[in-house]
Amino acid sequence: MNETHMAEILDLQRQKLAIQHAATEVVMDDKIRSSEKRIVTAVTGAITNAVLELKSELRDLRAELKHDIASVRDELKGDIADVRTELKTDIARLERKLDCHAH
Repeated sequence: MNETHMAEILDLQRQKLAIQHAATEVVMDDKIRSSEKRIVTAVTGAITNAVLELKSELRDLRAELKHDIASVRDELKGDIADVRTELKTDIARLERKLDCHAH
């Protein structure tokens, strides 16, 4: 083999190595993109699940709060009715006292 052939062979091997290197970079880039997509999908899924869980908890808390408000309202209605009855009794007693003093 002469020098020209050797130079051509070396040049072809360099080209072959450059192509292999480029192919390896493409494979690595594809794997990186694939990993990025999996990470984005996982994070998105986790966020979605957290949001759904929070919505569910808020729904439960809202229902509990409505129940508590209804209970307090009923209790207050009972207390108001009791006070009203006491006031009517006191007013009736005072009216009787006034009638007694007026006669």
